[in-house]
Amino acid sequence: MPLTIAVVLGLFILGACVGSFTSVVIYRLHSRLPGILTGRSKCTTCETQLQMTDLIPVLSYLTLRGKCRYCSKSISYMYPLLEIVSGAFFAALFFKFPFINTVTLQFSEAMVGLYLLYAVYAFVLLFTFFFDLHYMKVADEILLPAILLGLIATIAAPLTPFLVDAVIGLCIAVGFFGIQILLSKGKWVGMGDLRVGAFMGVILGWKLTIVALFVSYVLGSVVALIVALHRKKIIGIKIPFAPLLVTGTVITMFFGEKILTWYLTSLGL
Repeated sequence: MPLTIAVVLGLFILGACVGSFTSVVIYRLHSRLPGILTGRSKCTTCETQLQMTDLIPVLSYLTLRGKCRYCSKSISYMYPLLEIVSGAFFAALFFKFPFINTVTLQFSEAMVGLYLLYAVYAFVLLFTFFFDLHYMKVADEILLPAILLGLIATIAAPLTPFLVDAVIGLCIAVGFFGIQILLSKGKWVGMGDLRVGAFMGVILGWKLTIVALFVSYVLGSVVALIVALHRKKIIGIKIPFAPLLVTGTVITMFFGEKILTWYLTSLGL
């Protein structure tokens, strides 16, 4: 048990660091800054180069009390939030892909590979969630290569959807959103949602894609209702949908089989 806690804690810290990196990529990609993956971090307000002590995930935000050390401007809460969520995601993935037996200390190479693959998926999902939440759009520079990676992984990696399963999932998602785009002329959902759906279909396979879409739309209905009650109006409300699709994908990634089994059992199938 102590070793399990140590592994999970280590993965949380790793995930938090990846979350910190993700926030940098989000800002630089949207701002079209040079050196998206390289270069030192700067305060987005005063542009002072940040030191290592300013970049410790979560802790730096707390010690600085949410303000820049140099200009005292407030730091967005989204930075520590992304770091915490990313850390939790990386830690949770260990329970889905336990790559080390904490009793016998034996490593599973297959599980290591799957963990790393889904860690990349986690980065893509979190990037998409926060990018669309903040800027109301989807970054093809991240999403399209991720879709290609997902298709390749179905051939090379065990315990992932088979290629045919992934392609069918992709087609279901693309068809589902494509029909809505055509019927509404892009007013209900956009092409960005279609591409997020395509990624969902590839990494989940067709059965779990249906589950993820169902979960996403249930969440969307709840969020829309809350926003409508808060704003006291229904017409004209715009909600970024990619974060809901990402949330539905993550829930299905961990609990999709149980949700599907429960639903089929409730129908007597």
